[in-house]
Amino acid sequence: MPAIKQFPTQLAHTLRTHNGPVNAVTFSSYPGTYVLTGSTDRAIHLSRAIPNNNNGSAAETTSPIQKYEAHGYSVLDIAVAADNSRFASVGGDRQVFLWDVEQGGTIRRWSGHNARVEAVQFAGEDDSVVVSGSADTTINIWDTKSNSYKPIQTLTEARDTVSSLHVHMPTYSIASASYDGRVRVYDIRMGRTLVDVLAHPVTSVRCSNDGNALLASTTDGRIRMLDRSDGKLLKAFGGDDVSPSQGNSNATYRKSDLRIRSIFAKADAIVLSGSAADDSGNGNDATQASVFAWDVLSGEVVACVPAGPGVKAFCYIVHEAFQPVATDRHSAVASIVVAHRSLARSASKERLDCLSA
Repeated sequence: MPAIKQFPTQLAHTLRTHNGPVNAVTFSSYPGTYVLTGSTDRAIHLSRAIPNNNNGSAAETTSPIQKYEAHGYSVLDIAVAADNSRFASVGGDRQVFLWDVEQGGTIRRWSGHNARVEAVQFAGEDDSVVVSGSADTTINIWDTKSNSYKPIQTLTEARDTVSSLHVHMPTYSIASASYDGRVRVYDIRMGRTLVDVLAHPVTSVRCSNDGNALLASTTDGRIRMLDRSDGKLLKAFGGDDVSPSQGNSNATYRKSDLRIRSIFAKADAIVLSGSAADDSGNGNDATQASVFAWDVLSGEVVACVPAGPGVKAFCYIVHEAFQPVATDRHSAVASIVVAHRSLARSASKERLDCLSA
């Protein structure tokens, strides 16, 4: 499987630009030249994924190209429009922010939620719609072309925090994950909702490229791939007993009480997710947080990249074919694009790391 053999394992770039844990990270749209990161320090930073002067060795950046500062609370999620002219961000403000990338300011601020906003996605033709999910249990849909500050629709089926969203435009659907233990898929064209019950709080949901499968992460440390049409379990990944078949044989996939997001990558050939460190935190490979990659067909671990000492958990992973994987850690650096939390509470900076093959 050539695609899997090329899985990024080498550190290419570390971003040390934030003064708090990194909660969100995303590439800019094609060709993925830039990375946007959101932090507990309330700022959003724009940085190059790979520096212009990169000579093949690991690079480090301490100052972003641009800072976007309007949030009064932690930034929890970021979404970028396809034309790279705008991005949306959400967090503890209970608001949804729409930004002009070049001007560096907000275009809209919507205030329809009653609790922190956990997830945001663009949707619709020309990304004319923004979808947000909140701890108030609702999903709001906003029209970016309207002057109205009210949502055009509110979805109220969830009974607990809406933790994750994924808009799949080829099938005109919105997938949502909730701490009520359910994954809901809203079929916009048909006006119906499909519900899968997973019995544990769901922290992440993702559609496959063809829209036929759903990937859901839950707090029991499992990642389940479901048939979207009937909810049948196609494959399960993760669990405390899982160790890689190659790479670092000592690492073990461990669940975390933190929000962990998992994704399909390499044309849906693999599943990527983050692992938490052992509480002992002695710095050995067996206790380190790691990025895991599973083969979708066999369910076997095909790659494992340890984070290094001082990282509590990887919380957010982004992968694009046109750039290295990005990992934003909750410590103070940026690299694959993965997000993680640091065990070193006294650290003054947070980091995000980018990996390359």
